[in-house]
Amino acid sequence: MQEILKSINEAEEKAAEIKASAQQKAAEIAENAEERSAEIAKLSEAECKAYREKAIKDAEEAAQKYYDEKITEKRAVAAKYAADCLQSTDEIVSDIVRRIVRGSC
Repeated sequence: MQEILKSINEAEEKAAEIKASAQQKAAEIAENAEERSAEIAKLSEAECKAYREKAIKDAEEAAQKYYDEKITEKRAVAAKYAADCLQSTDEIVSDIVRRIVRGSC
């Protein structure tokens, strides 16, 4: 009977040691996980910042390109309109000059 009690006590002591070891290992794992999560958070923050800056830069470049294209188009339209207006005014100006020169105004 003594042997059985001794065996039970040894098993309980071994179980307590295993439990303590497991708790210590769990604490180490939790600490490492917290450190790693902090590292991942910093890396993610840096990546997000870089992505945001790149997205803003790309958007600014696209907007500038679109603006330049539209300005070029509208300048061409305005130049054509001005040329058409000047062409139609040549006849009117010539007629006015002719009237002034003849003295019929």
